[in-house]
Amino acid sequence: MNTHVYFKIFIALYVLVNPLEGLPVFLARTANLERRVRLSIARTAALAVTCIMLAALAVGHGVLELFSISIGDFTIAGGAIIFLIALKMVLGPSLASDSSRPMSQEELRRFGIVPLATPLLAGPGVISAVIVYASKGPTGQGNTLLDYGILVGIIVTVGAATAIALRAATPLKRMLGETGIEVSTRVSGILVAAIAVGMIVQGIKQSFPMLAH
Repeated sequence: MNTHVYFKIFIALYVLVNPLEGLPVFLARTANLERRVRLSIARTAALAVTCIMLAALAVGHGVLELFSISIGDFTIAGGAIIFLIALKMVLGPSLASDSSRPMSQEELRRFGIVPLATPLLAGPGVISAVIVYASKGPTGQGNTLLDYGILVGIIVTVGAATAIALRAATPLKRMLGETGIEVSTRVSGILVAAIAVGMIVQGIKQSFPMLAH
């Protein structure tokens, strides 16, 4: 069993989801809410993130076959998208710029899904990564049923870790501070950029086998 490969996939997906990036928005929008409501929003967001990734795992490869897209081509495209997200994490502004506006009850019900779960946490980069992993498998030779089962477990674990991070938003803010959260997001962005470059290189090798030699 490729334990180290699965661990790398878990780290990659968790870094891409990056709950720390969602904390400023979550904290700003829920600061004046009761603890029970904040926890409910956190659960909704984590569940939505998990469902989005599971949907990408279940139908992503079929979509590629339907449109005759090769794994190499999609790996390059996914790596490019993830790299752009990494640049945004490192250099871009926060998505919490309108956080001072109070939310209505209807907005509160939707907030856990949009924009918190998607596109902030489970955006195009996460979806692309899941489709790539579902298509190529841990060794690049496709997935067995065991591989799919482990990938489902990884996704559920990432979702649970996201829920824990959001539930711990207030203690994390006290411990890290605004500067700590910003630094963590920037460092995560660098890691995501490295992962994206690796995906692009692998995709180029798959699309142009002669370059691998």
